[in-house]
Amino acid sequence: MITRGPDFLRQMANKLFDALLQGAEAEARKAPFSIEMLRQLVEAMKSAPDYDHYYRASYDSLMKVVEEDARRGARVNAFGRLLVHPLDPLFSEERLDRRLIGNYFFFVRSLFGDEVELMADEAATIAEEIRGQAGGNLDWASFYADPRVKRLYFRVIARVIRAFRIFETRRDWVMKVMQHDPTAVGLSSNVYIERPFEGQALPFGNREFFLFFDGLVRPLAQLSPADAELYRSATGEDPARTVGGFLAELEQYRPPT
Repeated sequence: MITRGPDFLRQMANKLFDALLQGAEAEARKAPFSIEMLRQLVEAMKSAPDYDHYYRASYDSLMKVVEEDARRGARVNAFGRLLVHPLDPLFSEERLDRRLIGNYFFFVRSLFGDEVELMADEAATIAEEIRGQAGGNLDWASFYADPRVKRLYFRVIARVIRAFRIFETRRDWVMKVMQHDPTAVGLSSNVYIERPFEGQALPFGNREFFLFFDGLVRPLAQLSPADAELYRSATGEDPARTVGGFLAELEQYRPPT
């Protein structure tokens, strides 16, 4: 099954190579085969109408692959932007290294497994609905403010908080995950971004640990009554209790001023 554009292009090329090989074998049975004969065969294949149907069918299939890649990218983008949104100021001010985002996605995926795919689809569906209502332009502020999106984010952060019930044990694991310098990162199980391996741990010590999780969790300590109720309905937990307990543990890593 074709799932990526490069895979499809390789299959297209392989079929043409097979055709060239078959033509060369046919010619070789008639007379000794030479480079000049190969050149003539290639030139004939370039203009032969016999391949027109193949090119048309391949183009149609390739467009479907491109559309699928675009759809998959949009899906990952909506959920990924939701996860990163609370940390945007820290990244824009370079208080945190943007390379940590890939490891953050891995951390979330380790908590949810394949459920990440369902949440990514849910986020993409909401984003497309908002885009359609706005005449094709996606207002990200409207996306983040949508109650369905808030519920989705609350589910993720509640699971993050629950993962820290044994705080120090989970913290040690998270530190290793966040310091890892991967060669490919991605939120989806089948969408990865390749990047060079730099051969060193990413900057993620106690300071970064505090900034990162404080940025994710502290806003939940200041929820409006309506959002607090939304949190309770989405997670079955009281935000004041769960968020307060996590922040109390996190406080020991607050960097000195």
